[in-house]
Amino acid sequence: MYNSKSQDLDREYFPSYHTTRFQNEPEPNLAVVDHFMKITQQHERDLKNQGIIVENLRYGEGRRVVDVFSDNNTPNQSPLFVFVHGGYWQMLDKSNSCSIVGPLVRQGFRVAVMDYNLCPSVTLEKLMTEFSQFLEWIFRYAELTHVMEITFAGHSAGAHLLARILNSPDVVSPQRSQMCWALIFMCGVYDLRELYNLESVNPKNILGLDGRKAEGLSPMLWTYTNVGSWRSTRIHVVVAEHDSGTFIGQSRRFSEVLSNAGFHTTFKVFAKYDHFDIIEETAIDESEIVRYLRNIRNE
Repeated sequence: MYNSKSQDLDREYFPSYHTTRFQNEPEPNLAVVDHFMKITQQHERDLKNQGIIVENLRYGEGRRVVDVFSDNNTPNQSPLFVFVHGGYWQMLDKSNSCSIVGPLVRQGFRVAVMDYNLCPSVTLEKLMTEFSQFLEWIFRYAELTHVMEITFAGHSAGAHLLARILNSPDVVSPQRSQMCWALIFMCGVYDLRELYNLESVNPKNILGLDGRKAEGLSPMLWTYTNVGSWRSTRIHVVVAEHDSGTFIGQSRRFSEVLSNAGFHTTFKVFAKYDHFDIIEETAIDESEIVRYLRNIRNE
């Protein structure tokens, strides 16, 4: 659908097969995932040595918790940065989501890293509903703490969930959308019509999808009707050079859909990065991805 030259959809929908790292390992695709798990968990542990304060908050039952990070220099009414992790809606948690925290806190942000219930404990349809409930919670948190500016970022499946923010007028009023400085969609998947049939991605249909639901839960196919209320929000769709052709194609097409709908949207392919180190390097203050995030803040 997005890479007609490919006959191997399982590889197309598994970004680990497209890394150029760990090529001396017997199975580079497994090595890159193992490295990601270890280094992101180390980044979480490192925060304790950086004078960073964490506030554990709950927004619902099960895994629905949020860690909010700051330090003693974080100003009152600091901008809020919200990060949504990936994992194909069925794996990972906030312990793999804290790489981004240190550099952003040092730039004056308060950073919220959220967890969510995973499939198959919920269906993907239910998870999307619960994500809307998270949006209601995080906006109320921002309002109660007098936050004036929010940036949201989602990676991989987290980017898919984040798209819900653009299609939830019952939760995101015009006043709330004006609080959103930027939305950053990183290496996401936005059309589920191919992947839901792949046993490798959706084993035993743990996502709870059929053709109708896959189409209805695909942000690429949504009609966006409240574009005018987002006129002050910058939307950035980014993808890694060493993602699959399908992931790059979906990101490019999603940016076109948003742009054609009237959103202020930019698209960028990050040279040299893969699906995993684009997140790993958010822990490095002067990495290319952190400089990009910093430039978004300074626009």
